[in-house]
Amino acid sequence: MSRSAFLCPLVLAVLVCVAAAQEKKPSDSTELVVTGCIKGRVFTVMDNPEEQGAVMRGRNVRGRSFRIAGKRDILDEVKRQDGHLVEVTGLVKTSDLETTRPGVRIGGTNVAIGVTPMDPTRPSSAHEPLMNVVIMDVTAVRFVAESCPSK
Repeated sequence: MSRSAFLCPLVLAVLVCVAAAQEKKPSDSTELVVTGCIKGRVFTVMDNPEEQGAVMRGRNVRGRSFRIAGKRDILDEVKRQDGHLVEVTGLVKTSDLETTRPGVRIGGTNVAIGVTPMDPTRPSSAHEPLMNVVIMDVTAVRFVAESCPSK
């Protein structure tokens, strides 16, 4: 058997394995690489003091909070990094990044039942801590600093 006859199937098998290992991003999701603080399973995006800003890749989500979801090993790493400044890579549904107001987006407006209209003299429900927290499917967590910067 010739050497090339042996190498062709081997190279083909490696290429198939590499292609299968690469995960494709869903078309309705946005990948974010951002810096922020973890408290429990909530990740809040903030500026990294050593970097130019919070957003490394993706949309500007500075100040937003995300509920962390992911595989068991990622969630174990999240537990170990609780209270630390970290860099997180993850996927968020693009539609969840579009609005921070309650209700359903129809045309150019939000429609919500049982929600009082926005009043500039009263605090908005959009600023309540657990209101409008969207889920980020985290794929990587990297330690940046021991403590989070104060707001």
